[in-house]
Amino acid sequence: MKNLIVLALTLSFAAAPVFSQVTDTFFGMHINKLKSFPVTVPIASIRLWDTQNNWNLACPSSDLSSCDWDRVDRWLEAAKRNRVSEVVYTFGKVPQWASSDPNGRCWKLPEGSCYPPKDLKPDGSGSDSAFKAFVQALVNHNQHLDPGKYAKIKFWGIWNEPNARHFWQGTNEQLVRMARDARNIVKAADPEALMLTPEPACTSKHDPHGAGDFLDGYLGKGGGEYADVIAFHVYSNNAGDHPKVEDAVAMVDHVKSKLARHPEVGGKPLWVTEGSWGKTEETNWDSDDHPMGFVIKYHVLMASEGIQRVYWYSWDTPTGTLYEPGRGPLPTAAAYALAHKWLVGRTVTNCASKSHLWSCNVESPDGYHAKIVWNDEHGKTATYDAGSFAGFKDIAGNKTALDPKEHLVTVGNKPVLLETSK
Repeated sequence: MKNLIVLALTLSFAAAPVFSQVTDTFFGMHINKLKSFPVTVPIASIRLWDTQNNWNLACPSSDLSSCDWDRVDRWLEAAKRNRVSEVVYTFGKVPQWASSDPNGRCWKLPEGSCYPPKDLKPDGSGSDSAFKAFVQALVNHNQHLDPGKYAKIKFWGIWNEPNARHFWQGTNEQLVRMARDARNIVKAADPEALMLTPEPACTSKHDPHGAGDFLDGYLGKGGGEYADVIAFHVYSNNAGDHPKVEDAVAMVDHVKSKLARHPEVGGKPLWVTEGSWGKTEETNWDSDDHPMGFVIKYHVLMASEGIQRVYWYSWDTPTGTLYEPGRGPLPTAAAYALAHKWLVGRTVTNCASKSHLWSCNVESPDGYHAKIVWNDEHGKTATYDAGSFAGFKDIAGNKTALDPKEHLVTVGNKPVLLETSK
């Protein structure tokens, strides 16, 4: 019977994209510098991380009346000006005064910031008063901001990448306790807010199973009870000569296989709260075509996997770069906007590969039917039989009619959108 339950849950996770139409909220973003606003691509939400809003910076002393919310306010105000009304805030980085090892090494991060609060024991017992006080102070501040001027923190992540030692050296039991305490505080103030699991990372280069394995352990300690959303990070970074975006599918599927072991989270939405190709300087790409294609394919594959929200990392850093100061939006930003145009209002299903050719069905309730097709071999092309499709659009916006006698299209790493009308 247990095996049947696990199988049913696995199938339920896999079947999600059949019923999931991509909406505007699918597209989220990380912006790391306030001066990088306005963001010129369509986004529905941002996530506050690497934005100098962490616990250790907002409240560097135990006197919470002296917490500095100015950075938070400036980000929420900038988001609102950019027509973003909902924000993810992820907890992380314990201040030294609250850390169980104030001088403990956290690699490039501040000393003590990766260690659990000192009033939490490894089994999760203890007062947890320091963390609860910070959560309460931030929630109170968020609730009293003018909604006409500021975006609102509506989504709360319990910890950033806890499977990385420079972010967390505590236990799952401690994180579960912190999740319970944060949920009680947040929901009391805003019952419609959503609580995210801790957000572990998987990367094709270093740890493709990292997110799934962490969530398996965390949920095994009871963490699912306190989460409305299962959140994790997916980086298809440079595992070989070049990043291979298709690696994301196996990483997400591994997460799903681990979630299937925990019936209590069946049906909860899956969010990828960070993801891209990783550090741009390590990609070894020789033209803009490759990152442009990656941006579109990443979102197509995530939609096909039933992911409900994707927060691209990032707009303005050397990781997944879409914008550079002095240059402005890059061609990759245009690709991001095109992904939005191709996907919103539509459902992506049946992504599959055969002899390096990938194809994904794209449909909408009004009868629209299309396919997105590409070749996954770097720098190579292949011929695809387009069947009854009349033409295709490329990522440069060009439209090309197909020969009705041959129905053949040559595709490379850049995806094309096959449509029934020319």
